[in-house]
Amino acid sequence: MNNGTRSDGTAPFAVAGEAARRQSVASPGTEGRARWRLRLGAGWRFSRHLLEMVVAMIAGMMMLGVAIAVFGEPPGYANPLVEYGLMGASMAAPMVAWMRYRGHAWSEGLQMTAAMLVPMFALVLPVEFSVAVPGLTEGSLMVLSHAAMITGMVVLMVCRFDRYAHDAHGRKTNMQAGR
Repeated sequence: MNNGTRSDGTAPFAVAGEAARRQSVASPGTEGRARWRLRLGAGWRFSRHLLEMVVAMIAGMMMLGVAIAVFGEPPGYANPLVEYGLMGASMAAPMVAWMRYRGHAWSEGLQMTAAMLVPMFALVLPVEFSVAVPGLTEGSLMVLSHAAMITGMVVLMVCRFDRYAHDAHGRKTNMQAGR
């Protein structure tokens, strides 16, 4: 007759409890390595998110370039505010679309767009209004504005690290879930 004991005389729950107790008493080295792997994974997801957004932005710039090549420059394109506004919109649209695909809310896409465009326009406006800023000219504006966009995005991502270091489609890592 089987009364719930195993052939060695122990109850199955006792064996499972003992295994769980032994597993929970991990060596400090093992626990440290596991924590390090979790952080490395979060860092990779954070970096991958930034890279994916930059690739989406480049795709938007390429689409703008093709549209300008086919249809010509739109009216007012010689004005830096128009040029950089159109460039920012063409970069933001695919970036936000990719963020939505990855499970981010519309509000997060709006925040990322603002983090990208505000620093860019902080450089465009002085050039547009001929304010003398050392090192900032119409010729240097393109490189500096792109650097400002990426910097703004990284600052937002660091401030909201928990949102940008999660798995695709909004699933959090065990470390972020508090497990």
